[in-house]
Amino acid sequence: MLLGGVAILIASCSGGGKPPVKVTTTPPPPLPEVAKLELPAIPAKIVVTASAPTDNDVPGQRSPILDILKEENEREMAALRAKPDPAYYLAYQLVEQRVVSLEADGGALVTDSDDLQRNLDVEVRVGSPKVDNTRQLSDESTLNNPLTRRGTVPFGEDKQAIASALWLETDRRYRESLSSLGYVRQDLQTLKKRAETAPDFAADKAEIHVDPPTKLEFDKALWVERLKRCSAKALRGNATRGTCGVVFQQNTTYLVNSEGSQIQQSWTNAQMSVSVGVKADDGMNLSRLEQRFGRTPADLPPDADVDVMIHQVTTDLDALHKAPLAEPYVGPAILDGRAAGVFFHEVFGHRIEGHRQKELTSGQTFASYVGKDIAPDWLSVYDDAQLVTLNGIQLNGFYRYDDEGVRARRVSLIDKGKLVGFLMGRNPIKGFPSSNGHGRRSPGLPPVARQGNLVVEVSKSVERADLEKMLLEEVKKQNRPYGMIFTDISGGFTNTSAFAPQAFKVNPVMAYRLYPDGKRELVRGIDISGTPLVALQSIRAASREIETFNGVCGAESGWVPVSASAPSLLIEKLEIEKGFVPPDRPPLLDPPSSIRQEKP
Repeated sequence: MLLGGVAILIASCSGGGKPPVKVTTTPPPPLPEVAKLELPAIPAKIVVTASAPTDNDVPGQRSPILDILKEENEREMAALRAKPDPAYYLAYQLVEQRVVSLEADGGALVTDSDDLQRNLDVEVRVGSPKVDNTRQLSDESTLNNPLTRRGTVPFGEDKQAIASALWLETDRRYRESLSSLGYVRQDLQTLKKRAETAPDFAADKAEIHVDPPTKLEFDKALWVERLKRCSAKALRGNATRGTCGVVFQQNTTYLVNSEGSQIQQSWTNAQMSVSVGVKADDGMNLSRLEQRFGRTPADLPPDADVDVMIHQVTTDLDALHKAPLAEPYVGPAILDGRAAGVFFHEVFGHRIEGHRQKELTSGQTFASYVGKDIAPDWLSVYDDAQLVTLNGIQLNGFYRYDDEGVRARRVSLIDKGKLVGFLMGRNPIKGFPSSNGHGRRSPGLPPVARQGNLVVEVSKSVERADLEKMLLEEVKKQNRPYGMIFTDISGGFTNTSAFAPQAFKVNPVMAYRLYPDGKRELVRGIDISGTPLVALQSIRAASREIETFNGVCGAESGWVPVSASAPSLLIEKLEIEKGFVPPDRPPLLDPPSSIRQEKP
């Protein structure tokens, strides 16, 4: 996102996966003192379901829209190639989305929307793949990359109406591209001694793929009643806000380009959230959120599982309401699986998105680390958007083709501790000349390399209980009063700009102090911060269990669905900062007693 109007990239993510291992606030029996454990060569368990893309061009499933886009693309490209400054690449992507949003608060429906929209993205490249209109200028301006590119296309399958919209948008984009290329050429002429950079575009093979049309099916009346019951149950204990909501989407994308690709993809997705909140006596806003994701509304949890979600968030909120504010801390900590997934997404994932290694304004944290050790030799990381599930959990970052018409594929990023790769779109960097299917965007924004399904693998692991024993050993070794355990994180952000420190910050919700005698204490009001290279090299051990964080991630190409799966991690040293507590106070009046239920 943009911070205060200044082009400082801060990638921000939010979401949630399955409930983490529950850590009770009741002090368990003291743990016996043990010698430092050696990591056994037992890998963490990962069972995945992959869905490889299949070529398919069945006429009965092919929409007439795809043929209209293809015909107009060929007509316009023939004309643009004949211009004095010819275009060498032309791509159309039409995205049709139906978004249904239902939300209840305190037992009553507060949101009921059902929107359908079509958006058109036209990409015209002039110049050559070596130097074209998309190149960043040396003064770091973005005249050649407008922040908004969204065009409009009429609904239906009227050939004349759609072709007219394509023609007008193509003409506009070609004129803009010519203007941008002029700035690029002037920039290169002025700075003749500028160091050589990688080309501006990577060609790829033509892809033909047609998904059958999907249909979003759900019983609206049933869901409204479910959400009303859910939100009424959520008003328990200290909660003054209890909301339950769903978002259902039906997505169909059509992509054609001058390389000959014709891709029609169609899918649905569903999301359910249960959220509670209250303002603490010191003015801090406290909240707990649990979310579940699925391919269809039928994949979302039944009422019995929703009751478990409600119990989880209301119990945690009551505990947070009583918890003291924490103090700054540096020392050993455990990040439980879901928290570890967010940690890797923010600390590592955004910095290995390929385009950041050549952007003039980027800190390029890992650009010179290919082939070098950046993590323990028993740890590997890859990203594979083709994965449908991992250990039975559906992954939110699944897709078959990216938004630049390139097949998704598995990309090895860290292999036995060494950095070996980057996530690539069609913007090449030195040593990585082609895309690996990670060019992604929201409609209306230029695509860049983004994460999909990030997975952390370990070849050595210990049981979760042994990880806590190792934490206490580190507490003793570092002469700290306690260690920290983080079981849930709401999200985070990371700065990748050269204008600011190359730091990350993640926002823990459930954070516990673990004392040498085994006592646990829930605390609140803290953030985890640090720098990526130090943080990755501070990993000392991992658990055998893998958990998944599902959510959405925001960066310069908009919001995209993602997942991050990881074992619990023992970090030798982690820095904890005090979070912001607003100068506010709770309401002066008590809420109506009728809106809150007592806990059973």
